[in-house]
Amino acid sequence: MNKPPEERNPKGKGGFTDHPEHINAGGRPKNQESFTYWMNYFKNMPIEEFLSWEKNNPEKNRTVASDLAYARMIKARSNLKEFQEIANRTEGMPRQVIKNEYEDEVREVKISVKR
Repeated sequence: MNKPPEERNPKGKGGFTDHPEHINAGGRPKNQESFTYWMNYFKNMPIEEFLSWEKNNPEKNRTVASDLAYARMIKARSNLKEFQEIANRTEGMPRQVIKNEYEDEVREVKISVKR
């Protein structure tokens, strides 16, 4: 038996005009406020442009996120630990392989969930 299509809101009532309290005025933050955005931004920049970025962008035009990301990228050029941290943040953690040396010994695994 075929039903006629349902009219969800035939009179157009109940939207943000009728209920402005439901509007998310803050919304999602802009990408420029994200630390990861700036890490990726600098990572994909040509070296010459990257090295002159601080000089070409006065402090009054920078965000804290961009300034911190730039400082970390500068450090990462000479510090392996800092480089790894940036790579993990922008590319994701590398996959870690776990070798099971006790393959023959493990016959049963019991898992219980307590609530």
